[in-house]
Amino acid sequence: MSSAIIALGNPLMGDDGAGPAALEFVRRKDPPAGAALVDAGTPGFRLLHILTDVDVAVFVDAADFGGAPGEIRSFTPSEVGSLRSVPLSSHQDDVLQIVALAARLGQCPRHVAFCAIQPARIVPAQALTPAVAAGLPALAEEVVRTLRTMLHDGEGS
Repeated sequence: MSSAIIALGNPLMGDDGAGPAALEFVRRKDPPAGAALVDAGTPGFRLLHILTDVDVAVFVDAADFGGAPGEIRSFTPSEVGSLRSVPLSSHQDDVLQIVALAARLGQCPRHVAFCAIQPARIVPAQALTPAVAAGLPALAEEVVRTLRTMLHDGEGS
């Protein structure tokens, strides 16, 4: 079963760079063997190519879910869709629409999850805020745990 951890975000926009920064922590957390670690940046339709031939995908990003800066949450696409009144991420609409398009094209991973950290601010800046920087190790742990759970659950399907 092929899997990928896909980081989203722009490191030139402060806390929006949390996804790519967390991916560096994931590299040190011993992710499951064979998992592709992808820094997708702000991918747009390029995400369709990234998702091709992936069975399990975990996205990691900064998302405004109304938590305290540095707080971590995990969501499925259906859970994110039900929270539409709150714009979770600057990439949310693009990613959800592209995941839906991949499904219509028969190219969507069977299992998809989002692991997110609550940003303090997303403004032009090359550094993360202290709260988000401090939350990166926990975010990386959540990403690896989520991927392992999805891979384990997928073994029976």
